[in-house]
Amino acid sequence: MNVEILYFAQLADFAGKTGETRTLEDPSPAKLYAELQQAYHFPHEFQQLQVAINHELSAHQTELKDGDSIAFLPPMTGG
Repeated sequence: MNVEILYFAQLADFAGKTGETRTLEDPSPAKLYAELQQAYHFPHEFQQLQVAINHELSAHQTELKDGDSIAFLPPMTGG
């Protein structure tokens, strides 16, 4: 299955891009994030993030489907 990954804020800085398409074997957002965290050295743990699937906030355990877009949203800082 192919999914589009969108990167925002600090995660875009770490990845060096705002998005990419990946082929997945496992539909779990947690598994996908673990792969991305290893590849790009993301500083946040999965439970610290919000997950948006197809531009809507979703539960962390929502399974991905072919063609979905997913964004991991880091905690906001500043004021």
